[in-house]
Amino acid sequence: MPATTDRLAEYRANPARMMADAGLPPDPWQSDFLRSTDLMNLILCARQVGKSSVVSVLALHTALTKPNSTVVIVCPIEAQANEMLRKVTSAFNAIGRPLGVRREAVTTLEFVNGSRILALPGKERSVHSYTATLLILDEAARIPDEVYHSASPQLSASKGKLVALSTAFSKSGWFFREWSEGEGFRRWSITAKECPRHTPEFLAKERKSMGERWFAMAYLNLFGDDVAAVFSVDDIRAARSADVLPLFSTAAATPKGASSVTPLFPVV
Repeated sequence: MPATTDRLAEYRANPARMMADAGLPPDPWQSDFLRSTDLMNLILCARQVGKSSVVSVLALHTALTKPNSTVVIVCPIEAQANEMLRKVTSAFNAIGRPLGVRREAVTTLEFVNGSRILALPGKERSVHSYTATLLILDEAARIPDEVYHSASPQLSASKGKLVALSTAFSKSGWFFREWSEGEGFRRWSITAKECPRHTPEFLAKERKSMGERWFAMAYLNLFGDDVAAVFSVDDIRAARSADVLPLFSTAAATPKGASSVTPLFPVV
């Protein structure tokens, strides 16, 4: 095997090589993603198409090839964040640990080049105080708005990279809004039909078992209405008219010391 410095130089030039060396031969979209220089990325993927694997390799690649970098992984719950870091560590072991480790724990992997990878739960108070070279938001459609808005400033000073990955969920929340109408993002959409590991027979069985709504979200990248919603988001939008003013206006002045009034029909 080549010397450590040579290998890191190879990985720096070709991050897809690192994924292959980790025993995870990349699909074409994964190779494209690893080589991409886009800073703002939204990945909408079907279940089990390799989104966590490719992002864990990106986290490792960033830490090994960019000294003194900080990679922050945020997941809805702590167990998921730890699982993502476990995938990073597994990839690191698979490529022969080409760099010395200063600290290795369930939530932290720190290297002798000054880089570190941190796994954090999706809580607003847990994502402050960091400056991230790479910010990863896993299962982003299930991460609350306040966590996203608390985490995103981590990229301001560093001019770092954002990767938000998720399967489709409900038509609400920051990930749905950014995917639907956000600006400045590179969008990556990979459905189950584009994954060579999902057979037509398996997908047919899943569709029958899950029903159309859940199947569409899990495998076809289609966002669904909230299960508790009385009316669909599309029906509410179709009923709105620019000629009819809302019953309550959030822009109306609110007396000092009084709480604002919640509109009867929220804007969606």
